[in-house]
Amino acid sequence: MTKERVEEIVKRYPFVIKAIREGKEAAEFQISKRNFQIKITEEDKAVCEIFEDIRRRERDPDVLRMINGLRKGRTDTAIMQDVHWRKNAYYDRKSKLIDKIYECCICRGHVDYEEIMSREIA
Repeated sequence: MTKERVEEIVKRYPFVIKAIREGKEAAEFQISKRNFQIKITEEDKAVCEIFEDIRRRERDPDVLRMINGLRKGRTDTAIMQDVHWRKNAYYDRKSKLIDKIYECCICRGHVDYEEIMSREIA
């Protein structure tokens, strides 16, 4: 599991969670007349569980609006209109959300040592 994979799952969350609920092995969807497919792994299921757990525990209304917007597959621009943050603050909080999900994946053992060591520091 890589951080980029976590970002991809969050970005395509509506398609991934639908495929998981339907018991499919892959999420297949179309964007701008182009077909895409994301293979569903146990790690992807864990990312979705963690994402839902964060949503249930979050108390900040703006963060909840951001999370719900991501869950619905809305664009960043559309979500920014619902929250009371500037563009930089939105992307900072979205990045913190991705980091939190990734850290939870580390705690659950879905990220191996070599993946952590290969990440750039600067």
